[in-house]
Amino acid sequence: MLEQIREILLLHNGKKNPITSAEIAKSLGIVEDDTHAQTRALILECAEKYELPLAANNRGYYLISDQQEYEEYMANLDSRSAGIEQRKRIITKNYRGTK
Repeated sequence: MLEQIREILLLHNGKKNPITSAEIAKSLGIVEDDTHAQTRALILECAEKYELPLAANNRGYYLISDQQEYEEYMANLDSRSAGIEQRKRIITKNYRGTK
């Protein structure tokens, strides 16, 4: 199955040519709920196994095609990580304030 996912992803090079996890699941005959958790886990496993420069956005998955896409995706991940850290600080502060 990972080889099939690899073949699908190789057809989706660049940010302007994404594919959704739902489309990948449908191509593979995977039936699951709207979160597509199993498919997303397989996609990540595929990227790791085949060393694919995989990125994702709100439109789907794609292979990074150039330095600009790489830098944009890294900035996006950094921003998301910073947002998670901020939420952790707020929740920790609020939780400790209730004790």
